[in-house]
Amino acid sequence: MFDLPENAYDAASNGNYDEVALTGAHDQEGDVYIFEYCDGQARRSVPPSRLPSFEAAREEAVRCAVELLDDLQPSIKERPGWLVRVRDEKGGLLFAIDVQEADTARRAQP
Repeated sequence: MFDLPENAYDAASNGNYDEVALTGAHDQEGDVYIFEYCDGQARRSVPPSRLPSFEAAREEAVRCAVELLDDLQPSIKERPGWLVRVRDEKGGLLFAIDVQEADTARRAQP
């Protein structure tokens, strides 16, 4: 999909984002998170967000991944391995929501 790695982590990674150490930045106002989205054709990051907890960031990431999954074009032959990645304020990867996890969450919705 892209010719060049986006950063040093991607360049050194084998693409297995399931094995990521849990880190985060925290103060009295909450944690800072950077959300990165992949729709199968492009990646985009949004400005950092402050959320009250890691769990709140994960819930938001799952919600967004379900929306992205619904919007994926059927013409895309190869779905992206991840839909939403969440980084700490220094850019360290905290977790990624992949297609399978988003699909499971979508099926669990009432």
